[in-house]
Amino acid sequence: MAASSATLTDRDLVAGVKPAIGDIVILSDFAKCTPRSAISPTSAKGKWWLRPYRTASGGGQMLCVEARDKQYPQTCIAPTLTWPLRLQGVYDIWVGTYRPDFGGGIDIRVSGDKAFTHIDPWEEAFNQANPPAKVGNLVECLFKTASLDGKRLQIRQPKGTYQSFWWGLCNAHIAYIKLIRRDPAQVAAETARMAKLPRKEVIFDRDGFSYIWLWGTDDIECVLAQVEQLPAAQMSLNWCIGSSMEANFPHPMAGRIVTTERLGDKRATRVYQGFIDRGADILKVLAARCHELGVKLYVSQRANAHYFECKAWNDHPEWRLKSGGGFDYANPEARAWYRDMLLYIAEHYDIDGLTIDFTRQRRHFNPDQADQLQIMNAYLRDVRAGLDRIGKAKGKHLALNASFDCGTWYEDWTPEREGLDVATWVKEGIVDCIMPEGREHMKYLTMCKGTKVRCCPRVTYQMTFDGDAAGANIHDPEPWEDGKDRPDNFHLGPLDLMKGIDKWYKAGADGVMLFNMPEAWTTLRHVAYPQLLAEDLKAGRIYGRREGEAVQWK
Repeated sequence: MAASSATLTDRDLVAGVKPAIGDIVILSDFAKCTPRSAISPTSAKGKWWLRPYRTASGGGQMLCVEARDKQYPQTCIAPTLTWPLRLQGVYDIWVGTYRPDFGGGIDIRVSGDKAFTHIDPWEEAFNQANPPAKVGNLVECLFKTASLDGKRLQIRQPKGTYQSFWWGLCNAHIAYIKLIRRDPAQVAAETARMAKLPRKEVIFDRDGFSYIWLWGTDDIECVLAQVEQLPAAQMSLNWCIGSSMEANFPHPMAGRIVTTERLGDKRATRVYQGFIDRGADILKVLAARCHELGVKLYVSQRANAHYFECKAWNDHPEWRLKSGGGFDYANPEARAWYRDMLLYIAEHYDIDGLTIDFTRQRRHFNPDQADQLQIMNAYLRDVRAGLDRIGKAKGKHLALNASFDCGTWYEDWTPEREGLDVATWVKEGIVDCIMPEGREHMKYLTMCKGTKVRCCPRVTYQMTFDGDAAGANIHDPEPWEDGKDRPDNFHLGPLDLMKGIDKWYKAGADGVMLFNMPEAWTTLRHVAYPQLLAEDLKAGRIYGRREGEAVQWK
């Protein structure tokens, strides 16, 4: 920033002052937003509340939504607001939001963006190893650097809807927008520098259900929003189809996602079935958007987790495990069905590969089954051969990835006990990448050294890097908790993730898989770059994040 840089406000812009390179512009006159009929001086359902506040150094009016109606939550959704900027030039766009007890934040986009970016004040650790985040503080978050020539800003409540966890909660807060004018040549030089830096593959997992369970709407944008932040962080997407035998998109062999036990289940069922019934193929839409953004897309199947209704399950009880948890991989017909279901996806969709996730259910054979390792190896060779055939016809390599646990708090099984012969997969190059999760992950990092198989250890949001729970009583919401406001599960924060990923890189990891995270956090945009990650850790900083002052409401 230039030594002579000025700090401008809305009034300066109205007076005709044009920001120079290095100048800061603070926008806080939300009365300029349209439609103005959507803004109210008091809290009201379906309205934005222009709420007075003060801090130690000043104050103003924060644009909020606080109304909540658990019976009719949709009545509390306010219209999207537009801010006509009338600015020229390239700017760093920072958003000042507020951290409430739970939820909050704001969604923002520049006109022309295909989807909103969520600005989350709760990109914070929630575990016993870290002090709690300060509720009631302002938080300043970097949205992105962009040209604002002829552009407008749009803001809305998080995801444009209410959530299912704290049922009906749709609170939102924005205190100001800070714009820092940049020299385009300097921005281009920084971009060129980053393009030359060594980079690891960061694979961001979406489980294909939870996001829609929590935030789903009838608009396909709720699917696209899940990939929109990945390019800024140089992340790939691992998209789960939902389970082993059912899919969240039209598949001629798979069953549909139909579940009604919890409020969020009913929501996810309505959203997914609505897309299919209207002829919307979310996997095709997602694949097109991923490749438009330069994001690799791996489609993930839970290897043996049967949750919903499926014709093959109903028609073939003889394929099932004795425990009833899934199909028996020792049954040749069951294996062929799984193979063909996966290869259909590879053949009919523009994806970059498949991931078989062995961490859910973890039982693939009956306990007394002989030759489990050999049977599973033969199955994976079969899938590998199918991918090679399809990839050759498409003129591209299709990856086969495998995710598995190796000693975790929820079940201390080894891969071998599950019928998984990882050493042979690596030796023969059956898979392209393995994602081990748990305390024995170093064994698999060592195993992959000097081979063509990459190792991207997996860390789950609610677990430590050694597979232990991040806190007590971690569990999915139960039906009896519907409508109740309970604390979030214990989980890692940005610094926890940065430190663990840096350690893995230094141990030789080719990348990392981030599993079960609610968002591709804006604070993690440097984790794909070992050099930038190490620099941030040395300086003790979190990318794109500044803690602000405490807020007092007037």
